[in-house]
Amino acid sequence: MEFMDSYSLWRQLVRPPQGVDEQTRDLRMDLLVSDEFLLSVTNLVDYGTFDPPKVDVFSYLDGLLLRAERMIAEGSPEVRVSARNLHAYAALSRLMYRQYLDVGSSDDVSEKPRNE
Repeated sequence: MEFMDSYSLWRQLVRPPQGVDEQTRDLRMDLLVSDEFLLSVTNLVDYGTFDPPKVDVFSYLDGLLLRAERMIAEGSPEVRVSARNLHAYAALSRLMYRQYLDVGSSDDVSEKPRNE
């Protein structure tokens, strides 16, 4: 999947799916925090501005992925479905962020997307 494909999919999803219990709702809220970190991706696409956040986005998302994996392994069937959806959202966010760093740090300005 190319950067603009993952970005478009991420934008279409808008927000992580709703959780079904306290743990999945907490995970969803933490995914919403990660969306704040990922606003820099939108700035690259819309304005051609590459300015990654100062926080370690990979560590943050990796922690969320691990939490979702534990819920998938240990939760009720309803929790597992919710956790899988949250995990998929976090995995897509991670992929898109990796691609953002690759594209944004590229020396070739023609590779940088711009929606106009």
